[in-house]
Amino acid sequence: MKMLRYFDSSSLELTIGHQNLNLESSAIAIMQKIDNHHLCSLPKEMSIADARKYLITAFGIEFLVTNSLGHWEGVVSYAELAPERILRMLNKTVTPLSLTVGDVMLCRENLFAITKKELITSTIEDVLLTLNTLSSRVLLVIDNNELCGIINSNNIIELLKLPIQTKKNNVADIVHQLRETHHLTLDT
Repeated sequence: MKMLRYFDSSSLELTIGHQNLNLESSAIAIMQKIDNHHLCSLPKEMSIADARKYLITAFGIEFLVTNSLGHWEGVVSYAELAPERILRMLNKTVTPLSLTVGDVMLCRENLFAITKKELITSTIEDVLLTLNTLSSRVLLVIDNNELCGIINSNNIIELLKLPIQTKKNNVADIVHQLRETHHLTLDT
């Protein structure tokens, strides 16, 4: 074992590697890198409740979903676990407790990919146009036939502080949807 050589950081004029992003910025700046997929993967069989615990602390991060053999089958983020989306999946036989990550993930077969080489020569605006054309929220980034990154339109919107239009469900809408899907009645 060795002691690392350290120094007083105040003796250096340090710069911060942060850049202000805009639509003309290089698209590579918005890619979520996949360096070690075991650090950012969830098992397909994991319950929605357990997955929310991971995803709430890693908001904006796309997780790979793996099967029991460790092969990746899809991706999931907090958007897939949003209460409105889960409510739409519920019926008499499907309950919030029975749903797994595999039930809500974006399947690998349904995702589009681009090469890292093309991404490097593209702008963020190019990526948004592509995502919009594909009606997709996620793009996989491939380098030498390996998944090296993921791009998520929600992250782009948040990073660039672009205006978004969202439909907010109020409590009455949620209760109504639960009543409809589970044939519930109110006792008065």
